[in-house]
Amino acid sequence: MVHALEEIQRLLKPDGCLIDIHPVLEDPLMVTYQGGRVLFTESVPVSAHDYKVISQADDALAQVVQRGLFIIERRGEFDLTTYASSVAELREFFAKAGAFSDSPKDEAVETRQTALYARVEEVMQAAGVGAEVAYHERGRITRMNPNVRKEPTT
Repeated sequence: MVHALEEIQRLLKPDGCLIDIHPVLEDPLMVTYQGGRVLFTESVPVSAHDYKVISQADDALAQVVQRGLFIIERRGEFDLTTYASSVAELREFFAKAGAFSDSPKDEAVETRQTALYARVEEVMQAAGVGAEVAYHERGRITRMNPNVRKEPTT
């Protein structure tokens, strides 16, 4: 990841910027709502590989800033929420979103996620019409400018 950031720094124009967006290193939440009321909330199991990738992204950004390749102009966090009217709809969305992922499968995590989806489905069916499910995760956005060093004039 550091190599990619070095290459971006090399290719950016002096007045260009890099916008990095990636998840925050914390468990996302599965929440079931009905009429504005929260019916169910539980953290979503995430694989060790996914945590490793997020941690590597954080480390790579910190490294290029520490080395002086980039200067952080702004940084913030935001909520990213994906709503669905059913568990099937949410699962279909994530299947399409991850269709080209080369992440290794973690069967233990997938088993725990399947059990979570079943619990959410039970809550939604018991609640009846108007229940919806949402996947909440935190994201971080960072605007970084290349650190353009002016050469002394002679």
